[in-house]
Amino acid sequence: GRGRALVLQSDKPDFDPRAAAAELSASGAFRAVAPNLTLDLYETVPNDTYLLYQWQIQSSVNTDAQLTEAWDLWQGDTSTVIAIVDNGLDISHEDLASQVWINRDEIPGNGIDDDGNGYVDDVKGWDFGSGDNDPSSEPAFEGGIDVGFHGSFVAGLAAAATNNDLGVAGAGWKCRFMALKVGVADSIPLSAVTEALQYVTDKHPAVVNMSFGTPDTSAQAYFQTLIDDLNAANVMCVAAAGNNNTDTLSFPAGCNGVLAVGATDEYDERASFSNYGPWVDIAAPGAAVWSSIANNYELDFLSWIIYVFYFGYDGENPYMFGDGTSFSSPLVAGIAGLVRSKFPSMTPAQVANHLIATGDPIAYDQPIGPRVNAFRALNEPTLSVTPGALTAASLGAAWPNPFARTTTLAFTLAGAAPVRLALYDPSGRMVRMLVDATLPPGRHAVRWDGRGTDGRALGSGVYFATLEGGGVRSTRKLVLAR
Repeated sequence: GRGRALVLQSDKPDFDPRAAAAELSASGAFRAVAPNLTLDLYETVPNDTYLLYQWQIQSSVNTDAQLTEAWDLWQGDTSTVIAIVDNGLDISHEDLASQVWINRDEIPGNGIDDDGNGYVDDVKGWDFGSGDNDPSSEPAFEGGIDVGFHGSFVAGLAAAATNNDLGVAGAGWKCRFMALKVGVADSIPLSAVTEALQYVTDKHPAVVNMSFGTPDTSAQAYFQTLIDDLNAANVMCVAAAGNNNTDTLSFPAGCNGVLAVGATDEYDERASFSNYGPWVDIAAPGAAVWSSIANNYELDFLSWIIYVFYFGYDGENPYMFGDGTSFSSPLVAGIAGLVRSKFPSMTPAQVANHLIATGDPIAYDQPIGPRVNAFRALNEPTLSVTPGALTAASLGAAWPNPFARTTTLAFTLAGAAPVRLALYDPSGRMVRMLVDATLPPGRHAVRWDGRGTDGRALGSGVYFATLEGGGVRSTRKLVLAR
C-alpha cells in the first residue's frame, strides 16, 4: 500500500529538520522524507504601484474578478487586440503607451494610405470625430466637469501595462488595445461610432469594448446591423449596460451578439447606478475602481478640484477612482481577451457563453448576471464544438422571461448527443434536472413550472438554466417573478 504519513517533532533547540530529513531518507526505512515546510499559495501578483487600490483585481473579501489567480494560468498575448471605441485615449500615457496596437500595414508619416483602408497613416488608431490619425484625448465637458479622461480610464482597465512597477494593472495583461476616438467635443455622434465599428470589422481585433449607449429604440436595428457585421468578422462585442438604475434596454448592449455588462461594488452588491434586467448578461466590478486618466492636456481648475476631492487624484500622477458600467465593461473585455488568446478557436458566442457559464452566480437585488470569474474562465473546460455535439448558441431564449408560472426553454442539437439541462439557484445549488438523456438532432423545447425537484414552488428570484452535452456548456438566466 501507500503507507502512512508520519510527522516527527523535536524539542532540541539546535534541531536541523533538513539534516534530519536527509538522515531518515538515507536509512531506507521510508519511501520519502521532507522537512515540514510552509508552502506558498501561488498567485501572480504584479508590482504595479496602485495595485492595492484595484479591488477589482485583488480584494480581501473575495468580491474581485479573480484575476491574480487567473494570471497564474495565462497572461494573454501581444497579438490579441482589444479595440477601445471611446471619446479619446491618451496614447502617450506612461502606463498605456507600450500597450497601443500598431497597424503594421501602414508606414508611419509617409502620407499614403498603405493598407488601402481609406485612412492615411492610421498607425496608432484613428479619430473618427475629427477625421485624423490622432486618437488622443481632448477636454470633453459634461455638467461642467471634464470627462475627457474616460477613454484612457477604460483602456487602463482593459489593458494597461501590467507588472511594470508603475501605475495600474490591466486585466488583459499582455493584450494590446486599439485606440479609436469617436468623441466630438462633449458628444459621441452615432456617425463617428458607425465608422469606428466598421473599421473594427475590417481590422477584426479579438474584442471590441463599447462603453457608451442609448435607450432610444430607433437605434436598435441600426446597432444590430453593425453588431452582426462584427460577429461575422469574429470580433467579440462587449458593452456597458448603462448607469440609470433601470431595466430599460440600452443599445448596443441590448443587441443580440453583445455581452452586456452590469456593475458591482466592493461589497459584492449591484452598484446602485447599474442598469439591470434579464438582458444584462454578466456583472463585474465597476464602482470606485482605480485606473489611468488622460495626461496629455492640462485640466481646468474645477475639474482638477473635483478629481482631487472626490476621485482620489493626487494632482500629479494620472490615476484616480471612477464609477460606471463604462468601467465594468472593459474589465470584462480584458478578461475576454485573455480567454480568446488562450482558446483562439472559440467563436465570440462561445466566449460569451463561457464567461457567463463560469461566472459566480450571486443573488443581487436585481438581475445583472453572474459575476465574472477570470480564473474559472481560464481554468474550466471550454465550449469546444465537436461533430455531432451542441452548437455554442444551442440554448435559445426562454419565453416568457421573466415568468410567473411557466417558461419554455428551447435548444438545438446538431447531432444526437447525451444532454443535461439543469436549473440552479444563485448559490450554485441544483434545484431541478429537466433533461438527462440522449436526444436526437433537431430543435427541442422543455417547459419549467418554477418548481424544484421536490415539487414545491420555488421563490421569486434569479435562476440559471445550464445545458451540457458533447463537451459544450451554455447558460441562460431566468427570472421567476411570482
